[in-house]
Amino acid sequence: MNKTNSWIKLLITITFCCSALYSSFSQALQKVNEKSKNPNMVSTYHVLKDSQIKEGVAEMKYKGKLGFRVKGQFSQGNKSGIWEFFDSDNTIIQKYNYTTKKFEYLQNFNSLQAVFILKDQDLVKLETGAIPVLLGGDAKFLYFLANNIHYPHAARTKGATGTVGVMVTITKEGEMVRPFIPKPGDKALDAEALRVVSMMPNDWIPLYLNGEPTDCLVLLYVNFQLG
Repeated sequence: MNKTNSWIKLLITITFCCSALYSSFSQALQKVNEKSKNPNMVSTYHVLKDSQIKEGVAEMKYKGKLGFRVKGQFSQGNKSGIWEFFDSDNTIIQKYNYTTKKFEYLQNFNSLQAVFILKDQDLVKLETGAIPVLLGGDAKFLYFLANNIHYPHAARTKGATGTVGVMVTITKEGEMVRPFIPKPGDKALDAEALRVVSMMPNDWIPLYLNGEPTDCLVLLYVNFQLG
């Protein structure tokens, strides 16, 4: 009986200590709401008291046409653990683990039309299914198009429509660089497509081949239709 009572007292003590530690840690965090204009985003996160170091749960809500959201957590100022990405219908489209550097869940990234690599000085289309991935996927890509694209007056005046292909390099570090138009068409539409794609954030997970990050070129489409 005495042994049972001792175990109960020990469990109560441990529970109390854990609760006290959690309460102390929670009080040490300060909630921050931050707004930005382009993208039109509201970020909610926590920082360690008396510092700007992000810690704990966080959420980013992208406002405007086709708005989407992202949620996850920070540890010592860095994204850690699983971050979840939701589209405008609040359907989860990606789960990326910043600790393991792997996707836990990945919906098809349909905005990416083709992937090319340089092989023996030749540009070769990759057919293996391996691709670089924009964190936020189609939701982020379509959001930036919907909220930033402007139909050029010159193209509208002459009724120019169509799909503009834009190629960019996604480096092995996950940066998007050197956008260009592989098949020029209407000058005004080409310029606008190039401008908007250039605004995309460098939130890419690079192409992996044989377990190694690899530079590649990708083809993205921007559609222009008169309503």
